[in-house]
Amino acid sequence: PHTPHFNILVSSRPLVMSGRKDSDQDILKAFEEDSDAFFDSLLSDAGLADDKPLATPKGQTAPAADFKPPPRSQASAAKPASLSVPKASPEKPSDVPVTKVATPGASNSSIESEYDTLQGSAKSSANTKPSVAEESMSAANGSGATMFRMDDDDEDAEAIETASPDFAKDDMPPEAPPAPANFTADDLALREALSEFYLQYKPDNVPNVNSIVSKYRGIHVPTLWAQLALKYNLPPTEGVSLLSKTLYLSSPFEYQDRERAADLAEALEALSSPKPNDRAELFKRSMAQGAKDGSDGLLRMLSFRGVPEDPGLRPQVWKVLLGYLPMRRHDEWNGIQGEKRALYASYKSDLVEMRSDHEVGLRDLGRGEGAKMEAEDLLQEIKNDVDRTRKDLEYFRKPATKAAMIVLLFVYARLNPGVRYVQGMNEVAAVILYVMSVDPECAEADTFWCFSELMAEIKDGFMQALDHSGEGVYGIVESISAQLRSYDPTLARHLQKNELSLFVFVLRWCTVLFAQDASLPDVLRLWDSFIADPSRFEFVIHVCVAVILGRREELLETDKQFALAEMVQSAARCADFEELLRRAQAICAFERREGHPVFPPPRSQVVDDLTEWATAAASEAAAVASGVGSEVSKNLQEKVAPVVLERAEQASAIAAVKVEALQSWLQETAPARQEALDQASTQISSLWETVKSKGAQVASEVNASETASSAASGLSVAAASASGFFARASAALAQAAEQKDGQGLQA
Repeated sequence: PHTPHFNILVSSRPLVMSGRKDSDQDILKAFEEDSDAFFDSLLSDAGLADDKPLATPKGQTAPAADFKPPPRSQASAAKPASLSVPKASPEKPSDVPVTKVATPGASNSSIESEYDTLQGSAKSSANTKPSVAEESMSAANGSGATMFRMDDDDEDAEAIETASPDFAKDDMPPEAPPAPANFTADDLALREALSEFYLQYKPDNVPNVNSIVSKYRGIHVPTLWAQLALKYNLPPTEGVSLLSKTLYLSSPFEYQDRERAADLAEALEALSSPKPNDRAELFKRSMAQGAKDGSDGLLRMLSFRGVPEDPGLRPQVWKVLLGYLPMRRHDEWNGIQGEKRALYASYKSDLVEMRSDHEVGLRDLGRGEGAKMEAEDLLQEIKNDVDRTRKDLEYFRKPATKAAMIVLLFVYARLNPGVRYVQGMNEVAAVILYVMSVDPECAEADTFWCFSELMAEIKDGFMQALDHSGEGVYGIVESISAQLRSYDPTLARHLQKNELSLFVFVLRWCTVLFAQDASLPDVLRLWDSFIADPSRFEFVIHVCVAVILGRREELLETDKQFALAEMVQSAARCADFEELLRRAQAICAFERREGHPVFPPPRSQVVDDLTEWATAAASEAAAVASGVGSEVSKNLQEKVAPVVLERAEQASAIAAVKVEALQSWLQETAPARQEALDQASTQISSLWETVKSKGAQVASEVNASETASSAASGLSVAAASASGFFARASAALAQAAEQKDGQGLQA
């Protein structure tokens, strides 16, 4: 990870206990000076320190040079340019993402991102840049993908203000102009959301919403909200909420390949003319088109948005998308089904026998006693699970339905000894059998083959041999946890702090695809998307994250592990299904979009480690007061510890800003040679390990010390280590940048 660099003031003054009566007060004063100097220097580096001069301890040495990324126009220069720190205007919201830290005795300031700082050169080139109207027409006519820049919405607003010189900013908040007649329902929804957004964050842009909608409608909406969320410093969860309300379901957002997405969008537009009577007719047209070109792309795209409730349509769609009836062999479908059904009948007759009243028994194959007992145990296990399956629905209480499920699960287990039978497979088979039941005579055989095709893709969640690998359920849990940390780091840390593992819940959700955690109609709708997902069931991960985010506020309100577990367990059943689905689709759109900006912004492990280290160091320093007398202890607890903790939080905020600036610079410049960057990364990793080990050593010494003097000295040592680390890390990155080979390699 990229590493921030701070100027850190370090005291080299030794503190010695004297025999005077006021020694405690001297120690306290020295400790306060050292801790203040340490944290004030972090804040002053970003312009956030108190207005009064810092108290520099004796023996102060000159701070190391700050790391400041160069502008893009000077990417090849050896010396970096500095970050500017503009004053926030009280009349108009800041146009750049800022990190605000409340500092006692100082007014709020804004940290301007390096990306926004460098836009000035682009704005000055007005004679070479297309007009707003030209850009809007280009996007509306579909002449090419649109690149959204930090200042695009600002430029559009400036164009409108120029065209309307009578507009007074001091008047009532501006109103959006009437919507054009050709705006669709999706366009109107985006227009309304943008109007509300700009009224809150930048009212001057409200008159511009129609042009922004025209420019970014359709597939570009995720990029629009990603850029606005970064520009106005919104949390990723807010970006998800905004996108979930304005996502164009008609756009193939689930495809990462933009060329493929554009082809599908064009094909769907052609397929929709003349306008179909309903979605079922559109599905039938896509099946006919797929039969001609041998592709299931259009059918997959439509199914991802839900299969309409038309008799016989969902069974046919699932058979195609699961691979039971390949679209490229459309002319052979009848023959394939006949052959598959006959083959299943032979498997069934070889392994089981049907007795009176739909009782299933084993066929005597003349095998050994051990093999026979194993088969009987397997059959009984399946029977027990089937008896508990979907007892709330009459269809699953019928003896014929139970017998069909028992037989197809037993046959599958015997034919697939590597997977065998695992509890939960009964829930998966039940959903497929319910869908295929429109053809009662062939439902069991068709379910068996569709179940076999589905298990070929999701069996990793059921196989114990893969549990502790990157491909088993542990790998799925890690993917969900990483995505949760990305979209809501606060909630992720809260769950981790309270030691709530997501393993149990994810195991249930992912292995049976929410079959036990939603009503059957909702399960069918989810499975339409799961089966049609071009990324092959990756959408399940997005749904899991959406489920957890849906109960965010309630989860953050409690720190009791049992209560947290109950909330997560019931989250899927308690959720508003349509809202849950839209949230999952928004996450999917963000995750699969290509290009800049990266959203959610990548988090630096260095920042997280720094926050943890600074907080722990402050706590340990405060705890040492227990050995120096009650008066000093009281002063430390009441005066020093709160200040140190507050400064630690402020320091971590500044660290986050520095990391974002560094990452933005590395992405924007023509990056250095990969070899040089690898060397810098290796050096940074090594240095950070040194800092962490030094921090652990200091904490250990502080625990064992008996005086506040030791605490102050330890804090200074840790600060010195951090100062050296950040200086060397910055130098390593700067050296790597100077060694670029001009090949446009991305950092």
